Amino acid sequence: MERQLPKSWNTLELKVIHKTPWEKELEIIPLEELGRPRIDVVVTICGFFREMFPNVMELLDKAFRMVAELDEPEDMNFIKKHVKEMANYGDLAKARIFGPTATEYNTKVLQLVEDSAWNDENDLAETYISSMSYAYTKGYYSKEARGVFENLLKSVELVSQVRDCHDYDITDLDHYYEFFGGLSKSVEILRGEKPEMLIADTTKEVVKVENIKDSIEGGTITRTLNPKWINEMLKHEFHGAQKIAERIENLLGLSATTNAVENWVWDRVAERFVFDEEIFEKLRENNIYATKEILERLIEAERRGHWKTGEEMIDKIIKKYLELEGMLEDDP
Repeated sequence: MERQLPKSWNTLELKVIHKTPWEKELEIIPLEELGRPRIDVVVTICGFFREMFPNVMELLDKAFRMVAELDEPEDMNFIKKHVKEMANYGDLAKARIFGPTATEYNTKVLQLVEDSAWNDENDLAETYISSMSYAYTKGYYSKEARGVFENLLKSVELVSQVRDCHDYDITDLDHYYEFFGGLSKSVEILRGEKPEMLIADTTKEVVKVENIKDSIEGGTITRTLNPKWINEMLKHEFHGAQKIAERIENLLGLSATTNAVENWVWDRVAERFVFDEEIFEKLRENNIYATKEILERLIEAERRGHWKTGEEMIDKIIKKYLELEGMLEDDP
Protein backbone atom coordinates (compact mmCIF):
# COMPACT_ATOMS: atom_id res chain seq x y z
CA MET A 1 0.00 0.00 0.00
CA GLU A 2 1.52 3.27 -1.11
CA ARG A 3 0.75 6.34 0.95
CA GLN A 4 1.95 9.69 2.22
CA LEU A 5 3.03 10.30 5.78
CA PRO A 6 0.58 12.42 7.81
CA LYS A 7 1.96 15.89 8.36
CA SER A 8 1.90 15.31 12.13
CA TRP A 9 4.58 12.63 11.63
CA ASN A 10 6.56 14.36 8.94
CA THR A 11 8.01 17.54 10.43
CA LEU A 12 10.08 18.78 13.34
CA GLU A 13 7.95 21.96 13.50
CA LEU A 14 11.04 24.11 12.96
CA LYS A 15 12.60 25.84 9.99
CA VAL A 16 16.31 25.45 9.26
CA ILE A 17 17.86 28.79 8.34
CA HIS A 18 21.11 28.47 6.34
CA LYS A 19 23.26 31.40 7.43
CA THR A 20 26.26 29.95 5.58
CA PRO A 21 26.91 26.50 4.01
CA TRP A 22 28.44 25.47 7.37
CA GLU A 23 26.31 27.42 9.83
CA LYS A 24 22.60 26.81 10.46
CA GLU A 25 20.02 28.33 12.76
CA LEU A 26 16.66 26.93 13.81
CA GLU A 27 13.46 28.94 13.77
CA ILE A 28 10.38 27.65 15.58
CA ILE A 29 7.11 27.55 13.64
CA PRO A 30 4.41 29.22 15.81
CA LEU A 31 1.45 27.06 16.87
CA GLU A 32 -0.90 29.41 15.02
CA GLU A 33 0.91 28.66 11.77
CA LEU A 34 1.42 24.99 12.59
CA GLY A 35 -2.27 24.40 13.20
CA ARG A 36 -1.83 21.28 15.36
CA PRO A 37 -0.04 20.09 18.52
CA ARG A 38 3.72 19.50 18.43
CA ILE A 39 4.39 15.76 18.17
CA ASP A 40 7.05 14.03 20.27
CA VAL A 41 9.55 11.80 18.44
CA VAL A 42 12.42 9.43 19.20
CA VAL A 43 15.47 9.15 16.93
CA THR A 44 17.50 5.94 16.99
CA ILE A 45 20.95 5.79 15.42
CA CYS A 46 23.63 3.23 14.66
CA GLY A 47 27.28 3.69 15.56
CA PHE A 48 28.23 4.70 12.02
CA PHE A 49 25.71 7.56 12.05
CA ARG A 50 27.11 8.66 15.41
CA GLU A 51 30.65 8.83 13.99
CA MET A 52 29.80 10.36 10.61
CA PHE A 53 27.12 12.93 11.46
CA PRO A 54 27.77 14.48 14.88
CA ASN A 55 26.71 17.84 13.43
CA VAL A 56 23.29 16.46 12.49
CA MET A 57 22.86 14.95 15.95
CA GLU A 58 23.75 18.26 17.55
CA LEU A 59 21.25 20.13 15.37
CA LEU A 60 18.45 17.65 16.10
CA ASP A 61 19.18 17.70 19.81
CA LYS A 62 19.05 21.49 19.76
CA ALA A 63 15.67 21.35 18.01
CA PHE A 64 14.19 18.98 20.60
CA ARG A 65 15.42 21.12 23.46
CA MET A 66 14.09 24.32 21.94
CA VAL A 67 10.63 22.80 21.58
CA ALA A 68 10.72 21.26 25.08
CA GLU A 69 11.44 24.67 26.62
CA LEU A 70 8.66 26.62 24.87
CA ASP A 71 6.04 28.44 26.92
CA GLU A 72 3.09 26.51 25.48
CA PRO A 73 0.17 24.42 26.82
CA GLU A 74 1.18 20.79 27.33
CA ASP A 75 -1.78 19.54 25.29
CA MET A 76 -0.29 21.43 22.32
CA ASN A 77 3.33 20.41 22.94
CA PHE A 78 3.80 16.72 23.64
CA ILE A 79 7.58 16.99 23.91
CA LYS A 80 7.15 19.45 26.78
CA LYS A 81 4.42 17.23 28.30
CA HIS A 82 6.60 14.11 28.29
CA VAL A 83 9.65 15.97 29.60
CA LYS A 84 7.57 17.16 32.56
CA GLU A 85 6.30 13.61 33.18
CA MET A 86 9.90 12.38 33.34
CA ALA A 87 11.16 15.23 35.52
CA ASN A 88 12.77 12.72 37.91
CA TYR A 89 15.39 12.03 35.21
CA GLY A 90 16.51 15.67 35.25
CA ASP A 91 17.97 17.11 32.05
CA LEU A 92 18.14 13.62 30.52
CA ALA A 93 14.35 13.80 30.11
CA LYS A 94 14.98 16.04 27.08
CA ALA A 95 17.07 13.39 25.30
CA ARG A 96 15.48 12.13 22.09
CA ILE A 97 18.49 10.56 20.31
CA PHE A 98 19.44 7.02 21.38
CA GLY A 99 21.89 4.46 20.05
CA PRO A 100 24.52 1.90 21.00
CA THR A 101 27.13 2.74 23.61
CA ALA A 102 30.15 4.69 22.36
CA THR A 103 32.22 1.52 21.91
CA GLU A 104 29.58 -0.33 19.85
CA TYR A 105 28.15 0.14 16.36
CA ASN A 106 25.28 -2.35 16.24
CA THR A 107 22.96 -4.22 18.58
CA LYS A 108 23.19 -7.80 19.79
CA VAL A 109 19.91 -8.69 18.03
CA LEU A 110 21.91 -9.86 15.00
CA GLN A 111 23.85 -12.38 17.04
CA LEU A 112 20.68 -13.83 18.58
CA VAL A 113 19.03 -14.35 15.18
CA GLU A 114 22.18 -15.61 13.46
CA ASP A 115 22.82 -18.15 16.22
CA SER A 116 19.12 -19.01 16.77
CA ALA A 117 19.85 -18.13 20.40
CA TRP A 118 16.48 -16.62 21.39
CA ASN A 119 13.53 -18.30 23.11
CA ASP A 120 10.76 -15.88 22.19
CA GLU A 121 10.26 -12.41 20.76
CA ASN A 122 10.56 -10.83 24.20
CA ASP A 123 14.25 -11.82 24.11
CA LEU A 124 14.73 -9.80 20.90
CA ALA A 125 13.01 -6.73 22.36
CA GLU A 126 15.00 -6.94 25.60
CA THR A 127 18.27 -7.25 23.67
CA TYR A 128 17.40 -4.30 21.43
CA ILE A 129 16.47 -2.06 24.36
CA SER A 130 19.57 -2.93 26.39
CA SER A 131 21.78 -2.31 23.34
CA MET A 132 20.15 0.99 22.29
CA SER A 133 19.35 2.78 25.55
CA TYR A 134 22.32 5.19 25.44
CA ALA A 135 21.40 8.86 25.16
CA TYR A 136 23.20 11.43 23.00
CA THR A 137 22.20 14.90 24.09
CA LYS A 138 23.67 18.16 25.41
CA GLY A 139 25.95 17.36 28.33
CA TYR A 140 25.73 13.59 27.82
CA TYR A 141 27.51 11.38 25.30
CA SER A 142 26.56 7.70 25.34
CA LYS A 143 24.82 8.05 28.70
CA GLU A 144 22.92 4.95 29.82
CA ALA A 145 19.28 6.12 30.09
CA ARG A 146 17.11 3.03 29.82
CA GLY A 147 14.30 4.52 31.90
CA VAL A 148 13.95 7.52 29.58
CA PHE A 149 14.19 5.35 26.46
CA GLU A 150 11.52 2.90 27.66
CA ASN A 151 9.18 5.71 28.71
CA LEU A 152 9.46 7.29 25.28
CA LEU A 153 8.92 3.99 23.45
CA LYS A 154 5.70 3.40 25.39
CA SER A 155 4.11 6.37 23.61
CA VAL A 156 5.33 5.55 20.07
CA GLU A 157 2.52 5.00 17.56
CA LEU A 158 4.55 4.92 14.35
CA VAL A 159 7.98 3.49 13.49
CA SER A 160 9.52 4.55 10.17
CA GLN A 161 12.65 3.67 8.23
CA VAL A 162 14.19 5.22 5.12
CA ARG A 163 15.41 3.15 2.17
CA ASP A 164 17.82 5.33 0.21
CA CYS A 165 19.77 2.99 -2.08
CA HIS A 166 18.78 0.89 -5.11
CA ASP A 167 21.50 -1.64 -4.27
CA TYR A 168 19.65 -2.95 -1.22
CA ASP A 169 16.02 -3.70 -0.50
CA ILE A 170 14.61 -4.24 2.97
CA THR A 171 15.09 -8.00 2.63
CA ASP A 172 18.73 -7.65 1.53
CA LEU A 173 20.30 -6.36 4.76
CA ASP A 174 20.13 -7.70 8.30
CA HIS A 175 20.25 -4.14 9.66
CA TYR A 176 16.61 -3.64 8.68
CA TYR A 177 15.34 -6.30 11.05
CA GLU A 178 18.00 -5.32 13.59
CA PHE A 179 17.14 -1.62 13.89
CA PHE A 180 13.69 -1.15 12.34
CA GLY A 181 12.39 -4.54 13.43
CA GLY A 182 14.06 -4.41 16.83
CA LEU A 183 12.55 -0.99 17.53
CA SER A 184 9.09 -2.08 16.32
CA LYS A 185 9.10 -5.19 18.50
CA SER A 186 10.32 -3.21 21.53
CA VAL A 187 7.50 -0.69 21.14
CA GLU A 188 5.00 -3.53 20.79
CA ILE A 189 6.24 -5.29 23.95
CA LEU A 190 6.30 -2.08 26.01
CA ARG A 191 2.94 -0.69 24.77
CA GLY A 192 1.15 -4.00 24.42
CA GLU A 193 0.14 -2.89 20.92
CA LYS A 194 1.86 -2.99 17.55
CA PRO A 195 2.95 0.39 16.15
CA GLU A 196 2.27 1.30 12.56
CA MET A 197 5.37 0.36 10.54
CA LEU A 198 6.24 2.31 7.39
CA ILE A 199 9.17 2.27 4.95
CA ALA A 200 9.94 5.50 3.05
CA ASP A 201 11.55 4.62 -0.29
CA THR A 202 13.61 7.65 -1.37
CA THR A 203 15.41 5.95 -4.26
CA LYS A 204 13.33 7.84 -6.85
CA GLU A 205 12.46 11.49 -7.35
CA VAL A 206 9.08 11.02 -5.67
CA VAL A 207 9.22 9.42 -2.21
CA LYS A 208 7.05 6.31 -1.90
CA VAL A 209 5.81 5.24 1.52
CA GLU A 210 4.81 1.60 2.05
CA ASN A 211 3.68 -0.44 4.99
CA ILE A 212 6.16 -3.06 6.13
CA LYS A 213 4.24 -6.04 4.73
CA ASP A 214 4.19 -4.61 1.20
CA SER A 215 7.85 -3.66 1.41
CA ILE A 216 8.89 -7.16 2.49
CA GLU A 217 6.81 -8.77 -0.24
CA GLY A 218 8.21 -6.42 -2.88
CA GLY A 219 11.80 -7.21 -1.93
CA THR A 220 11.11 -10.94 -1.78
CA ILE A 221 9.40 -11.13 -5.17
CA THR A 222 11.82 -8.90 -7.09
CA ARG A 223 15.00 -10.33 -5.59
CA THR A 224 14.96 -13.41 -3.40
CA LEU A 225 12.43 -15.37 -5.48
CA ASN A 226 13.36 -13.89 -8.86
CA PRO A 227 14.87 -16.65 -11.10
CA LYS A 228 17.03 -14.10 -12.93
CA TRP A 229 18.47 -12.82 -9.66
CA ILE A 230 19.01 -16.37 -8.37
CA ASN A 231 20.84 -17.44 -11.53
CA GLU A 232 23.09 -14.38 -11.45
CA MET A 233 23.90 -15.03 -7.78
CA LEU A 234 24.82 -18.64 -8.52
CA LYS A 235 27.39 -17.53 -11.07
CA HIS A 236 29.52 -16.57 -8.07
CA GLU A 237 31.13 -19.70 -6.73
CA PHE A 238 30.48 -20.39 -3.05
CA HIS A 239 29.34 -16.82 -2.29
CA GLY A 240 26.22 -16.97 -4.48
CA ALA A 241 24.36 -19.53 -2.38
CA GLN A 242 25.58 -17.81 0.79
CA LYS A 243 23.98 -14.52 -0.30
CA ILE A 244 20.71 -16.34 -0.91
CA ALA A 245 20.91 -17.99 2.53
CA GLU A 246 21.51 -14.60 4.14
CA ARG A 247 18.26 -13.30 2.66
CA ILE A 248 16.32 -16.26 4.04
CA GLU A 249 17.83 -15.47 7.45
CA ASN A 250 16.76 -11.84 7.01
CA LEU A 251 13.21 -13.01 6.33
CA LEU A 252 13.22 -14.92 9.59
CA GLY A 253 14.57 -11.86 11.43
CA LEU A 254 11.88 -9.64 9.88
CA SER A 255 9.20 -12.18 10.68
CA ALA A 256 10.28 -12.38 14.32
CA THR A 257 10.55 -8.61 14.84
CA THR A 258 7.65 -7.33 12.70
CA ASN A 259 5.37 -10.40 12.29
CA ALA A 260 4.74 -9.08 8.77
CA VAL A 261 6.03 -11.99 6.66
CA GLU A 262 2.96 -13.67 5.21
CA ASN A 263 2.71 -17.46 5.17
CA TRP A 264 2.70 -17.60 1.36
CA VAL A 265 6.18 -16.04 1.35
CA TRP A 266 7.58 -19.04 3.24
CA ASP A 267 5.64 -21.39 0.94
CA ARG A 268 7.24 -19.78 -2.10
CA VAL A 269 10.72 -19.87 -0.56
CA ALA A 270 10.36 -23.61 0.07
CA GLU A 271 9.00 -24.22 -3.44
CA ARG A 272 11.79 -22.23 -5.08
CA PHE A 273 14.85 -23.34 -3.15
CA VAL A 274 13.94 -26.80 -1.85
CA PHE A 275 11.36 -28.42 -4.09
CA ASP A 276 12.64 -27.03 -7.39
CA GLU A 277 15.16 -29.83 -7.86
CA GLU A 278 17.17 -27.95 -10.50
CA ILE A 279 17.70 -24.91 -8.28
CA PHE A 280 18.31 -27.07 -5.20
CA GLU A 281 21.04 -28.99 -7.02
CA LYS A 282 22.64 -25.74 -8.21
CA LEU A 283 22.62 -24.45 -4.65
CA ARG A 284 24.19 -27.63 -3.33
CA GLU A 285 26.93 -27.57 -5.95
CA ASN A 286 27.59 -23.87 -5.29
CA ASN A 287 27.77 -24.10 -1.50
CA ILE A 288 26.47 -27.12 0.39
CA TYR A 289 26.88 -25.34 3.74
CA ALA A 290 24.70 -22.41 2.66
CA THR A 291 22.13 -24.82 1.22
CA LYS A 292 22.00 -26.60 4.58
CA GLU A 293 21.54 -23.21 6.25
CA ILE A 294 18.52 -22.44 4.04
CA LEU A 295 16.92 -25.71 5.13
CA GLU A 296 17.73 -24.91 8.76
CA ARG A 297 16.00 -21.52 8.51
CA LEU A 298 12.87 -23.04 7.00
CA ILE A 299 12.75 -25.65 9.75
CA GLU A 300 13.28 -22.92 12.36
CA ALA A 301 10.56 -20.73 10.85
CA GLU A 302 8.10 -23.62 11.13
CA ARG A 303 9.25 -24.56 14.63
CA ARG A 304 8.86 -21.01 15.92
CA GLY A 305 5.39 -20.66 14.42
CA HIS A 306 6.27 -18.10 11.75
CA TRP A 307 5.41 -20.55 8.98
CA LYS A 308 2.33 -22.74 9.03
CA THR A 309 2.80 -25.75 6.77
CA GLY A 310 1.81 -29.37 6.56
CA GLU A 311 3.68 -32.15 8.33
CA GLU A 312 4.46 -33.81 5.01
CA MET A 313 6.23 -30.73 3.66
CA ILE A 314 8.34 -30.12 6.76
CA ASP A 315 9.26 -33.83 6.86
CA LYS A 316 10.55 -33.56 3.28
CA ILE A 317 12.67 -30.57 4.23
CA ILE A 318 14.08 -32.38 7.26
CA LYS A 319 14.87 -35.38 5.06
CA LYS A 320 16.83 -33.17 2.63
CA TYR A 321 18.61 -31.57 5.57
CA LEU A 322 19.69 -34.97 6.91
CA GLU A 323 20.87 -36.01 3.44
CA LEU A 324 23.14 -32.94 3.28
CA GLU A 325 24.44 -33.65 6.77
CA GLY A 326 25.30 -37.18 5.68
CA MET A 327 27.17 -35.87 2.62
CA LEU A 328 29.21 -33.54 4.82
CA GLU A 329 30.04 -36.31 7.27
CA ASP A 330 31.13 -38.61 4.45
CA ASP A 331 33.26 -35.91 2.84
CA PRO A 332 36.90 -36.61 3.86
